[in-house]
Amino acid sequence: MIHVTEHKQTTHNLKSESFLSAKKLYLPLSQHIGKPSEVIVSKGDSVEESQLLAKSCSFISSNLSAPASGKILAIDDYFHPIYKRSQAITLEVDSSVKPKKYPALSDISALSKEDILEKVKQAGIVGLGGAAFPTPVKLVPPREIEVLIINGCECEPYLACDYRLMVEKLDEIFKGIEIVSRLISAKRVIFAVEENKPEAIKRINLYISLKKTELKNISIAVLKSAYPQGGEKQLIYSVTKRKVPPTKLPLDVGCVVHNVGTCYAIYEAVYCSKPLIERLVTFCGDALVRPRNLWVKIGTTLSELRENKLIEFKSDPVKIICGGPMMGVALDSLDYPIIKATGGFLFLTENTHPEPETACLRCGRCVDVCPMNLLPLEYVRKVKNNQFDLLDQSNIVDCMECGSCSYVCPARIPIVHYLRVGKRYKIDKG
Repeated sequence: MIHVTEHKQTTHNLKSESFLSAKKLYLPLSQHIGKPSEVIVSKGDSVEESQLLAKSCSFISSNLSAPASGKILAIDDYFHPIYKRSQAITLEVDSSVKPKKYPALSDISALSKEDILEKVKQAGIVGLGGAAFPTPVKLVPPREIEVLIINGCECEPYLACDYRLMVEKLDEIFKGIEIVSRLISAKRVIFAVEENKPEAIKRINLYISLKKTELKNISIAVLKSAYPQGGEKQLIYSVTKRKVPPTKLPLDVGCVVHNVGTCYAIYEAVYCSKPLIERLVTFCGDALVRPRNLWVKIGTTLSELRENKLIEFKSDPVKIICGGPMMGVALDSLDYPIIKATGGFLFLTENTHPEPETACLRCGRCVDVCPMNLLPLEYVRKVKNNQFDLLDQSNIVDCMECGSCSYVCPARIPIVHYLRVGKRYKIDKG
């Protein structure tokens, strides 16, 4: 792991705000790992808030619900912050319809495990730490789980949405953790937080010590700040010293990892019957007049946020990144929508990599820093030579695209870009 310069001081102490009144929402069908959702509405249909718009169509897929009431204007290609363009549903919001209320149940003990799992499936919840893996799959592990790890690390150097959730919504997060622990029958629960989040650590410790949670087997692990400690396999090793073998999954070493945002969404789905239709997003960077942690509807575009002065620039940003500077994707306009996996946007006045790519120096730094012990330049060589069929020989599936290799490369080779090209080629070829 590596240490990167942090900028969380600009966002950590900003209380969350809300903008839930977008006029148009653009909802890509690909908001998760796996197959895109299957549309079940038509152009011209009127829909109600939380109504199902597209359904999960395979084991690894997820439902998509309407974030607001309105009319379906189109089902066509639109901008996608990861894939650049993807099929999406355009929803014109009916501002005359009052937002739906989601009163919380006081007790869910009467709900069976099957009832709870169905609520999570219907809500379309995916992992909110960035990977966007459909959550219901991880709630039915095929073998015994010894350790449930709650990921509150948020190691990207700018983002603060998870931190604000832990500070502002801790009771709801713990109720979500209780649900997950009940479903997977975990023997132990470990709440992992990096040491650069003191207020969250204080609140979690107090919550556990006052026995506000039903969990009897929960503890907190305070970890030194490092990148990419928030990755599942890195976090499992940091907390338990168990190594997940190449091509294997956390459950193969008796562990399951869930992000704090995912736990909060699970709470809303089970206690409030609320689908995943909004999330907390960090907006930061030196180009902004004012950084924010903002609750927004899924499908809200950056351009509409700017029109409503939720995003204001000191000067036009030279670079816009969806996500953080390490794992984020550069955007070419403000027309992109927020999707379920979006944790933040970064607006910079300077290009993060202004130097052009040069020849590899064979220094080995990318190998030294790779948290998965891979050979990053092997992927670059094979992609450049169109040897896509050979990528699996180097275990490309284990690459988490953390960006550590690109960060340390003195030749400024955009290694992660080549990795993504290779992965995308294999996906497109089936």
